[in-house]
Amino acid sequence: MKLKEQPQYQSFHLEGVEHIAPKDAYRYLSEGEVIMIDVREKDEFEVEHVNTPNVLLYPMPQIMERLQYIPDDRLVIVICAKGERSTKVARLLKIQGFAQVANLDGGMKQWLKDNLPVENIMPEACGSCHGEGCC
Repeated sequence: MKLKEQPQYQSFHLEGVEHIAPKDAYRYLSEGEVIMIDVREKDEFEVEHVNTPNVLLYPMPQIMERLQYIPDDRLVIVICAKGERSTKVARLLKIQGFAQVANLDGGMKQWLKDNLPVENIMPEACGSCHGEGCC
């Protein structure tokens, strides 16, 4: 897997956290090789999210309660809006003993910039905020 020690699309980084580019994450996700944990809040997720059975919504405040449900037999990619919360959760998962963890470099913001597929649950608003909360 193409993991990097330093992020390319975000400035926030914590020592010991590896990062994966959205295009690589999408390929591995499509092949069923990875699990993605979305740590955004439900309202953020409802605006737009990656729609596949291998994506789990576990908001950051609930992550400790959900540890037992996170598979540890494949790479876990953590995603948030811009990569900050997901980097923190990726580090926490490493501390909790998960060996294969990566942050989605640049988060949902970069995923959208790379024109990767998302599903919108909420009706179209202005069409330009991409989950940034302007609408």
